[in-house]
Amino acid sequence: MKGKHILLSAALLACLAFSCARVETPTGASVPDKGWLFLEKGPYTLTTKVNAAPGPADIVLVKDLSLMAAEPEVVFTGKADIAADSTLTLKLGKLEPGFYEVRLRDSVRWNIGVRPDAVVSAPDPQPDFWDFWTQTLAEMDAIPLEPTFTEIPAYSNDVRTCYEVRYPSWGGAISGGILSVPVAEGKYPVYLQYMGYGAEPFYFDPSASPDRIDYLVSIRDQGIFRDTLFRWIDRGLAAKETFYYRGAFADAKRAVDFVTTLDKADTDHIVSMGESQGGALTFVAAAFDSRIKAIAPAVPFLGDYPDYAKIVWWPVHEVFDQADADGLDRDALMTMLTYFDVKNFAPRIHCPVYMAFGLQDPTCPPHTNFAIYNNLGTRDKRYFCVPTCGHAMWQEPSWDAERAAFLKQY
Repeated sequence: MKGKHILLSAALLACLAFSCARVETPTGASVPDKGWLFLEKGPYTLTTKVNAAPGPADIVLVKDLSLMAAEPEVVFTGKADIAADSTLTLKLGKLEPGFYEVRLRDSVRWNIGVRPDAVVSAPDPQPDFWDFWTQTLAEMDAIPLEPTFTEIPAYSNDVRTCYEVRYPSWGGAISGGILSVPVAEGKYPVYLQYMGYGAEPFYFDPSASPDRIDYLVSIRDQGIFRDTLFRWIDRGLAAKETFYYRGAFADAKRAVDFVTTLDKADTDHIVSMGESQGGALTFVAAAFDSRIKAIAPAVPFLGDYPDYAKIVWWPVHEVFDQADADGLDRDALMTMLTYFDVKNFAPRIHCPVYMAFGLQDPTCPPHTNFAIYNNLGTRDKRYFCVPTCGHAMWQEPSWDAERAAFLKQY
């Protein structure tokens, strides 16, 4: 999930003029939505530049929730004239909140969004959802934390010291991460960073942030513990008790427990962030632990399994394939997955949230991001869109600046 996936032709550029909505951000910048994200009620007009020859063009608009269907749902069919300067202007009329794929002459495709904060994807937790998680965390709490620290001299200096950390978590599995702590005496805010699915771990520049503690969390079998199988989403599908993410979500909470034991941690100022799987873990950790004061997840994974399967193939259909190979009942499987659907954790999140998404994301599509966002328990929330970005939000300097400005407040 670390590749950059964009549905756009390389030369397809959004128009920065015309009547694009503008959104104020924590950095104070005013960011244009590039004409692909409609924030007000319709009717809507699509105005953009395209990598296509001038002249008449057939255009089809397909609902994202039908992209995996044998016959995708077409909500608009029309013709437009592409101007000599490659500008396309098309009146779309009114559209329901959600996300749509634009298909131009069957050769150019990209996504647009309509009122994403009005997308409806209701939580569907089982009656014992929180009992299950309360029991899981209680079992973990019964295991002494007992962390071990291994100093990493190559990433330590007279400003901050780096350690690889290990400690037991739920079920006795080992989790931990990479810790960078200021050398000088004092109390420091803590930045928790959760990692993407199978992402390579990295070490912090010891001189880059002398005024904070950084902790890169490694959940079981990933990060500094990554095993050779390189797939986790289909492990233990037979029951909620055995599914991989039971332990992984517990590890996300264990990381909060760990940093609060550090002598130099200012436990009133813990914030967290992460992209993709890291975004999911960021949400889950905040639902489990109110000691996290603000979160900045991006392109979050594991939101809304039923609709996920309607939009993109991976990962849900890979889960389906494994379940079928194991002879598991499909309905029972989907019920089991509700215990690990991040949208079902969202109502328990009450801290400030700033979520980023890529409008062209084919890995964690925007609908699944907003299935989480629109169910958050907090009113102090905002989102940031990079319209041309696919899944690789970590490569977007604008998001780095936004996230830094947001988290610094807390």
